[in-house]
Amino acid sequence: MSDQIKKLAPLIWSEIQKASKILMHCHRNPDGDSVGGVLASKFALESLGKSVTVIWGDSPPPTTLSSVPGYASILRKNWFEINPTDFDLFLAQDSSSLGQISNLGEVKFPENLTVIVIDHHVTNDNYGKINLVGPSYPAVCQILYDLFSLWDIKLTPDIALCLFTGIYTDTGGFKYPLVTKETFQIAAKLAETGADFPKLIFEMENSQDPKSIEYMGMFFSSVEHYFGGNVAVCSITRQQLLEKQIDLDIDVPELANAIKSAVGNEIGISLTEKDQDVIRVSMRTRGNKYDLSKIAVATGAGGGHPVAAGATIKKPMAEAKKFLLETIQKVYPDLGRP
Repeated sequence: MSDQIKKLAPLIWSEIQKASKILMHCHRNPDGDSVGGVLASKFALESLGKSVTVIWGDSPPPTTLSSVPGYASILRKNWFEINPTDFDLFLAQDSSSLGQISNLGEVKFPENLTVIVIDHHVTNDNYGKINLVGPSYPAVCQILYDLFSLWDIKLTPDIALCLFTGIYTDTGGFKYPLVTKETFQIAAKLAETGADFPKLIFEMENSQDPKSIEYMGMFFSSVEHYFGGNVAVCSITRQQLLEKQIDLDIDVPELANAIKSAVGNEIGISLTEKDQDVIRVSMRTRGNKYDLSKIAVATGAGGGHPVAAGATIKKPMAEAKKFLLETIQKVYPDLGRP
């Protein structure tokens, strides 16, 4: 447990005690750490008698997470479809910037709303009254475990399943460098609640839309190699999806991970266009040689972790790819020319 958590936990607890109506959100393109974190917090805070509202945010949570306890309780609303003045406290989890809360307009906080940030992205903008940012933690859900321990929150099977969802997915199944012995110890403590982790993992990893196989086939067939083969890029456009009658909101596995899994691919990048000329960039790396968060930040609209980062580039696919490759070259000139 970090000294920062020990220092800030009492301050966050004080704000929670004062609040009666608490708001939380899933970040844009929510993942397991976002969904698991807000639902674990929802169960924990409701056990204290608090009124808790969780909203989808800009995009729906993937249906692959539908077996996570509390999934159905997430409201299908974004930031601009609610009235923030109705709440006393906003817990912004796993969101490094206001753009992760919503990218549909300018996010503003009313004076009556206390904002607390709980995050693990090194690129966090510290936009809250209290900012608990732990870049050494592999998942926000591991930070929440430490907070719940300090607050004497009883771990139920539902809370355990939610926390495990975040830890398991954000560590790539306990494979990423930030995983420590404490991560495994926490997973063991969560398992002691009686939560059925094998069932949860099976349902998360075996509930794909049948069309996702076709999607992945199109995606991987587009692979291109740059920088002497060190960087592999796959892409798929909105038009390709429409031509194949594939739902634009289809859930697919984290494809950048699969790209970098091939020997020689130091960096795997997926480029996805679901809205016209809006390219979602996802990057993963095999080790610590390249800090992907630096590349993401350099695009002007991104962030993340050294080994996993993302960005949004508002350009047609060909221009976006060219811009990204130029950005990589500027950040890491030792890679040479694309």
